[in-house]
Amino acid sequence: MKTLKRLLFAGGLILLLHIVLFWGGSGTIFDIIKGNLSPSATLKDRSVSFTGGSDKENLEISVGINLEEPLYRVSPEYLSYTLDTSQLVGGKWWNPKADRVESGSGTFHAPVFDFNREKLDMLVSGLTPAYLRIGGSEADKVYYDMNDDSEYVQPDKVPERYHQTMTRRQWDNLNEFVKRNELKFVFTLNSGPSARDSENRWNPQNTESLLQYSKEKGYQIDVIELGNEHNLFWYIYGLGSVVKPEQYQQDILTLNQTAAQYYPNSRIGSQGSAIWPVLGELFGAFFGFYADMIELSGNDVDIIAWHYYPQQSRRGPFASRKAHPARLLEPENLNEAKYWANVFTDLRDKHAPGKPIWLGETGNAQFGGEPGVSDTYIGGLWWLDQLGLLAANGIDTVFRQTLAGMDYGMMDPVTLELNPDYWNSLLWKKLMGTEVYEVNTSDGSSPKVRIYAHNTRNKAGITVLIVNLDHQKQARISFKDLGFKKMELFEITTADILGKSLLLNGEKLELINDESLPPLIGERSEVQNTPVVLLHPLSYSFVQFE
Repeated sequence: MKTLKRLLFAGGLILLLHIVLFWGGSGTIFDIIKGNLSPSATLKDRSVSFTGGSDKENLEISVGINLEEPLYRVSPEYLSYTLDTSQLVGGKWWNPKADRVESGSGTFHAPVFDFNREKLDMLVSGLTPAYLRIGGSEADKVYYDMNDDSEYVQPDKVPERYHQTMTRRQWDNLNEFVKRNELKFVFTLNSGPSARDSENRWNPQNTESLLQYSKEKGYQIDVIELGNEHNLFWYIYGLGSVVKPEQYQQDILTLNQTAAQYYPNSRIGSQGSAIWPVLGELFGAFFGFYADMIELSGNDVDIIAWHYYPQQSRRGPFASRKAHPARLLEPENLNEAKYWANVFTDLRDKHAPGKPIWLGETGNAQFGGEPGVSDTYIGGLWWLDQLGLLAANGIDTVFRQTLAGMDYGMMDPVTLELNPDYWNSLLWKKLMGTEVYEVNTSDGSSPKVRIYAHNTRNKAGITVLIVNLDHQKQARISFKDLGFKKMELFEITTADILGKSLLLNGEKLELINDESLPPLIGERSEVQNTPVVLLHPLSYSFVQFE
């Protein structure tokens, strides 16, 4: 009897632990364990994308594309990007060295970002149209001082309860950059404890001073978000600072009234809840936020947002899926983004039909990205796959964390040295249009070959993105019944899958004299009967048909 009681107690404890940890999640404890073990793929050869393989080893896939009617139409700014509020004001962020575990939202003060660089403008010119979002955890800690013209305010000079001051000069430099580069602008307002009264209600007073100044200067704010990742307030600020969805609903109504006075044409975006791989909302049984928020506030905002990273870097105190070069070569890990996209679209359809859904923050790995993974060639397979996957599942706009900064950035914030995902984003911007088409593949197709189709940007025809996640086999893709006469191939490979160089049809992608973008030209050919494309292991191609 005692043994039975102990077994029942242990079973009950395990069940309770599972409910607490995985409430609203996408997996189980076994997925956590798997996510912290080495992946099944062993990448012994860093030049694996050139190794090829015999015809007998090819993955043979036949592809049909339904061109009658698009599945979805994403926004012209579908691929957009962020800069962290920490970079704007010099606040706390992740340590670039990644040599220790960090808590909260980082332990290192970021240098104030320099917006006034001709080379930066040149690089951004290739990534338009786009939104630039200023957000992140530091957004909920900032005081707006439009009377201070200094470059940076030391933490000991910041008003009580706030962590950092945003000065007039910082705000002016940011807005001039946005206007100069014809970007659309998303700004995340402080909704943290420092912006709340004794009853935990959001106080718009400091925001009003910012909006009034911005209106006088003629600055455009396209989207205003109230707060960042409220479902993590318990972790960042403590249990006493938790904001319930009911209070957030009242805060959104207050913001609507405030914004109408200064920016009546700006759209209001919801805060984006942090979604962890496998777990969903961390301790969602107690601190779940997004579902109730969408139900209560969905009709009072113009955009529904969520945040998601598919793995965690070494900086994090805990990993539900630990970053590894081969982790995101496993299709089930990539497909989790689709799972969460469907969760949010279902909630939207139920409570706020017609509202666009934004993935307002995403990067290769949470906590600043993983050195040697997020900033290398192999990380690009994830990035392009996630762009294709989410477009095919109804997400309107995806924001890359970050344009510049940390290991998940598209470029170095100081030197502007380019990481592979800058080039991948440039190719997407040049080739992929807003209309998303249904792709059908032959029975038995490998889940490691991912295929997405859009209309071609700025001209007739379609562009197909193919990603081969297999590290051993080539993929032979044959297209049927497309009816096009010409094909242009943009094949991306590398000499080092853990390096930073990309080869476009065998030629290295690089700036011209370090001062201008190169032309992105594919290999053109006539379409003969059924067109065929061959992909090396761990390579990807854009194929343009016209």
